[in-house]
Amino acid sequence: MEMEKKTGIVTKIYGLYYTVKTENHYINCVLRGKIRQDKMLKIYSDPAAVGDIVSFNFNEDGSGVINTILPRKNIFSRKGKARNRKEDIIAANLDLITIIQAFKKPRLNLRFVDRLSVRSEKEKIPVLLCINKLDLADDKTIEYINNYYSNTKIKIIMTSALTGRGVEELHNFLNHKTSLFIGNSGVGKSSILNSINPDLNLRTSEVSERTNKGRHTTANVEMINFANDISIIDSPGMREFGLSDIDPNMLGMYFHEFGKYINKCSFKPCTHDHEPDCEIKKQVEKQVIFRDRYISYLNILSSLKEDNKQKYG
Repeated sequence: MEMEKKTGIVTKIYGLYYTVKTENHYINCVLRGKIRQDKMLKIYSDPAAVGDIVSFNFNEDGSGVINTILPRKNIFSRKGKARNRKEDIIAANLDLITIIQAFKKPRLNLRFVDRLSVRSEKEKIPVLLCINKLDLADDKTIEYINNYYSNTKIKIIMTSALTGRGVEELHNFLNHKTSLFIGNSGVGKSSILNSINPDLNLRTSEVSERTNKGRHTTANVEMINFANDISIIDSPGMREFGLSDIDPNMLGMYFHEFGKYINKCSFKPCTHDHEPDCEIKKQVEKQVIFRDRYISYLNILSSLKEDNKQKYG
C-alpha cells in the first residue's frame, strides 16, 4: 500500500535504485514502470539522473516509488560513437560545470577540457576550470593556460588541495550553486572536496607512475551537500568524452571566441577548416583566437566527421 506523495531530488543512482533527498531525509526509491516507457525518456540510458527533481510516493516500509520526473532546466550528457547507443545523462538541473584538471600527475589535458566545454556551451551551462596541484605548477604553464582561454567565457581558478591555496576562492565561487565536478581520473576531485569539507574524508588515490593516469575513487555519480547552499555532484573520473550527437557544421557555435566572427565567413555553413575566405582562420592569424585552441577545435571537428562516417557510412 502506497502512502503520501512527496517531492525530492535524486542524489545518487546505483543500479535500479535511486536515493531521493526530501527535507533532511534520504529515501531509497525505484522508478515506476511507466517512466521507462516514456518516449521522451527512452532516448537515454537511464531516464532519471542525479539532480532530477522527482515526485514520489512513500511505501509503508519507508521506501519510495518515483512517479514523475519534473521538467529539467538542463542536462549534462555524453553520447558515444555507436549509432544506436543511447545518451548518458551525467547530471541534471545544474548551475555550473566545474571541470577539474591537474598541472601534473596526470598531465594537463586542455583538449579534454574543450570537449567538456563544448557540451556545456551547447547546454548553456557556465564553466569553471579548476586546475589542481598548483604546488606543481610553473609560471610558463600558468601563462599558457591564461592565454589559451583568454577570449572565452571559462572562469579559471587554480588550487592546491595539498597546501590549501585557492580553495577558499573556489569555495566562495561555488556558493549557492549546484555544480557538477567532472574530470580525468587522478586530478584530485576527491582531495578538493575533502579540502572544502574535511569531515567528508573521501577516499583518494595516487596516479600510476607507469601510465601517468589516475585510478577511479568515485564509483557512482553522487550529490554532496555543503553549507552555504552548495551542492556538488561528484562523478567518476573519465578518460574520454563523447560528442557524437553534435553536427560538425555547428561545432564552431560552441567555441565562444568564434561567435562574433562566424557570420563574416564567406561560406555558410563554414567549418573553419578547408573553406577559403574564412574569418575564423583570419582571426587565428591575427592572434585574436589562440592558435592551439583553434587546433583543438580542428581535432574535435575531425573526430565528429569520423563519427558521422561510422554512423552513416
